[in-house]
Amino acid sequence: MKKYLILLILIFTTLTAYSQSIGYEVRTNGKSYISTSYAGFDLRHRTDREENRFTYTYKIPVSKKFTFNLPLHYKIEKDQATIEPRLIYQFEKFNLWVQKEFNLEENMNATFAVDIPVKDFTYRVGWDSSNTIRVRLMKKF
Repeated sequence: MKKYLILLILIFTTLTAYSQSIGYEVRTNGKSYISTSYAGFDLRHRTDREENRFTYTYKIPVSKKFTFNLPLHYKIEKDQATIEPRLIYQFEKFNLWVQKEFNLEENMNATFAVDIPVKDFTYRVGWDSSNTIRVRLMKKF
């Protein structure tokens, strides 16, 4: 387990030093996450447990206002891959999105959220089907 922790610290430090963004999310179910991203890749650490997720997101523009994101996640400790298709509608001052997480063996949460960009920050407020409210603050570099 120590070698995973050392690897996580090395990856996190490297990504944070060269990251495009870093964020913190807290949820009403007691979970909280810190994340860093670079060029479509994201590393997220669940702060209340030793749980880490590596993500690659492929973005597909559908129209001027709609974008379809296809995030592929790998939950390291659970050795579990998931996919979370997300449809985003871009309003003038905020983005509204919906997503559904699942894998081949399990039906997971659906999420609805609003992202509000203000200068270098993005604020998120959302709800998922486990009756959890989520709030996120992200800083772009």
